[in-house]
Amino acid sequence: MANFTTDGQLCIGREINVEPHQFNDLSSSFDIEETCKWISDHNFTKISLQFPDELLPVSTKVYEEIKKRIDIDLYILGDTSYASCCIDAVAAMHVKSDAVVHYGHTCFTKTNIPVYIVLPKSLLNVDKVMKGITEDKQAEENNKLCLFYGSEYDHCKDNLKRIWFQCFPRSYIAYIEKVDHKDRFLGRLVQDATGQTYSVDILEDCFCIFIGSRGQTIFNLTISVLAKGWYLFNPDKNKLEHIDETSWMKRRRFLVEKCKDAEVVGILVCKLAGEQTKEIISRMKQLCRINGKKNYIVSVGKPNVAKLANFPEIDIYVMIACPENDLYSNRDFYKPIVYPYELEVALNSKRDQYFTTHVTDYDDLLNGKRHHCEIDNIKEETDVSLITGRIRETKVGHSQESKMELEMKQNWALENIGNNLHERSWKGLEQKLGETEVKPAQTGRKGIPLQYNNEPK
Repeated sequence: MANFTTDGQLCIGREINVEPHQFNDLSSSFDIEETCKWISDHNFTKISLQFPDELLPVSTKVYEEIKKRIDIDLYILGDTSYASCCIDAVAAMHVKSDAVVHYGHTCFTKTNIPVYIVLPKSLLNVDKVMKGITEDKQAEENNKLCLFYGSEYDHCKDNLKRIWFQCFPRSYIAYIEKVDHKDRFLGRLVQDATGQTYSVDILEDCFCIFIGSRGQTIFNLTISVLAKGWYLFNPDKNKLEHIDETSWMKRRRFLVEKCKDAEVVGILVCKLAGEQTKEIISRMKQLCRINGKKNYIVSVGKPNVAKLANFPEIDIYVMIACPENDLYSNRDFYKPIVYPYELEVALNSKRDQYFTTHVTDYDDLLNGKRHHCEIDNIKEETDVSLITGRIRETKVGHSQESKMELEMKQNWALENIGNNLHERSWKGLEQKLGETEVKPAQTGRKGIPLQYNNEPK
């Protein structure tokens, strides 16, 4: 055994070194003064400080700096319930916090608790960046342009605006807006040189340039905003790079067909904060009900392959999560995961089946929002699956059912789940009362799973 494993004592005694971030000025890097003023102005007495994993080494120092200035109860939220970019209102409720101070990258989604956002800060040579953009042939003056930037550069947005409009006075800039606004999308507002704000639809005739690095943020903007072209300017490389996500769009259209073929849909909940989460879950259930598809709500915290493998009866998952979640593109799961928008396209006949842009923020699908569309009662018909090549019958359900019909369907669903569990070879822990021989208590194993004490070395 020792030839194949290491000594268990080595694993127990091993030290893990964490490299902390170096901040020259902690107060300015984490907006300590502004945070304390916001807390005092609102008379909050209990605050939760939410940090992503990479900022946990400095969390105690931020805690101490705030404590020096104001006398309140502070709690550090380390392990978030879902993604670190989302406001962890669930953990804040456990300590009955009045508000949350969120540090690091954020998805700007709505929440039902007051939040103060402290964005990350990275150095940016604005003059060098603008020189690199203006020297490129794509940034000619006769082209309409719109400038986007990563949240880590929001602290220098005033300088960015000034130099940008000096170089391109007839262009636009999409700046980060923390306060909710009717024209805000993915946490940004489009503005011209005069300060007037516009809807994102005005960018249809523009070339968009994003200052930052590749990641989920630029990816969401590229597929969500209809523009003539998208370009990425990485300050580290000082080069303008064209971005095209055509292959990704083909994959999503394939998953729309998978939604149509699915008989059982799992509504995977990965976000709890906000009333809009309840609304989108109800909308997904209504779509499934009208199309005669069974649906189950699945909440497993942070989903992984092992957790979702426990539900083999589910054909496809529609995940209710923030736009910054990268699990949508993960192919390690046994069953595919789709956006709410893709289930809408598959099951709502009023949606355009040949979409050229995507909707990553499910909030835009709700009533009164930019991409809202009424759910149409489908007609009973047949078509051909583009995946299996077989004839696919459209099962017609009902949007409203009587209490008796609903109760009968719920009982049938429970019986169906029981039958599915009965067919499994392994059913988990079972009591088997009267079938197991009674034995006296015995001494169990000692040690760690790597090598127990009673195992041969």
